[in-house]
Amino acid sequence: MDFLANDNAALDLRPGLVLGEVERALSNDTTVRTDVACLLRVGRSPEPFAEDKELEVQRLFIEDLPGSPEGAECQFTLRYRRMSRWEEEVFAGEYRTRQPAIARMYFRNGGNDLHMVDLNFWVPPFDPAQLEGDDAERDPNEVAEERETAAILRFHLWALERLDDFGDGVINQVILPELWTRQVHMLPQIWATVAGFCRRSGNRFFVASGAPPLSLLRDEEASRAHDEGIELSQEELSPGALVPWYRSEQWQRREDVPVEVALTLDALAATRVILARQEVTLSSIGVYWPWLRDLRGMLLPPAGAVCGVFARSDDENGPVGVMKPPANEEVKGILDLAQHVDELPSNMLQREAVNLLHTRVGKGVVVWGARTLCEDPTWRFVNVRRLMGYIGKQIEFDNQWAVFESNDESLRQRVARDVRYFLKDLWEKGALQGEVPSEAFLVACNDENNTQAVIDQGMLVVDVWVNPVQTNEFVHLKLTYGDEVVD
Repeated sequence: MDFLANDNAALDLRPGLVLGEVERALSNDTTVRTDVACLLRVGRSPEPFAEDKELEVQRLFIEDLPGSPEGAECQFTLRYRRMSRWEEEVFAGEYRTRQPAIARMYFRNGGNDLHMVDLNFWVPPFDPAQLEGDDAERDPNEVAEERETAAILRFHLWALERLDDFGDGVINQVILPELWTRQVHMLPQIWATVAGFCRRSGNRFFVASGAPPLSLLRDEEASRAHDEGIELSQEELSPGALVPWYRSEQWQRREDVPVEVALTLDALAATRVILARQEVTLSSIGVYWPWLRDLRGMLLPPAGAVCGVFARSDDENGPVGVMKPPANEEVKGILDLAQHVDELPSNMLQREAVNLLHTRVGKGVVVWGARTLCEDPTWRFVNVRRLMGYIGKQIEFDNQWAVFESNDESLRQRVARDVRYFLKDLWEKGALQGEVPSEAFLVACNDENNTQAVIDQGMLVVDVWVNPVQTNEFVHLKLTYGDEVVD
């Protein structure tokens, strides 16, 4: 509650109880947070940047960029903003874009710490005459396309690797709100890049959105072409022409499967192929569908609202709210779902681990799913992945004091004891299952996993096994009809 700065200010108020708005502190404490989201937008500029009073033009050298044997120096501008509550003033001049609407949806659903990173880049053109070797015989347009693809992926990864700098290390949810409308031709590659980064970082989770209504994709592409003086035909605005990875031949005879469902399924399939080649699991990505229509009628990806639901669920189900699946939770501040589908396409999406948003009588629109895209049952559920990320990050945070200490038996015993205290506290709060602590977790930090070879490398190894509470997806009611009463 806010208090008056001085007694004279009270003279201007009428008698009664005056309530101020509670300000949420953004400073970090000793507890790792699980409710901080980042909206990341990466766009390509067709022209070099002019000097801007607000945004400084910076440069990044990209090695092995197609068309530049030794790499190329690219320009980019970066805008970073952080909000702890909804403020329209932050988005002056952006009211017709989706960015403020997505932020508003995040806060309406319980979010309280939002970071926004907007990165725009320009890649210098290359001279086809300078291509050497086999590249000299290639189509320059093909090389230019590869050049753009490499730059887009590189700048996405560059921005992701700086999330700790932007958010002081607290960002743990990543949203790409305009991927379907900006870079749909590269969507599986970008999904794979972000999912791989989140998996490597341990405690981050990628909240992805499925395909928007086809009309939106067409309108966005037609608008971009019109700005360049090009008018596209209906054939050029077909799903097969708009989305190169879309398997149109597979779906053209399936009238019972909407195009948006087919696009979402194809995006998942293409992403799985890429990550399988990279030997990266899909445990750090959850996909949500369909899109939403807010109270102003704007079509929005569900990821912003879902991250707000994550934060609200964590807060309301404390003290370790991250252990609860963020599902069967109401989505607030929306007019309706952008699309309603029949049982068949819904089942197809659910079989592929897409989390659906459903309309429920008496509850409105709810998040009806809490699955990652991982096929391994161990990492099937969102709450398990997020809980494990929280545990790992908290243990890392709590044991920073051990850095540069002498790696002897006393240090190993102390670290193991501190980790056991933390995990026992989680067990007592219900985050880990087991009748006794030994069934809920196991900690090893001794001579067996800290051999002399490990010590010589300046490392201290702590092996931790935990047994998280399992998610209850189905409730089976066995009803018996007869003369006898069955307990």
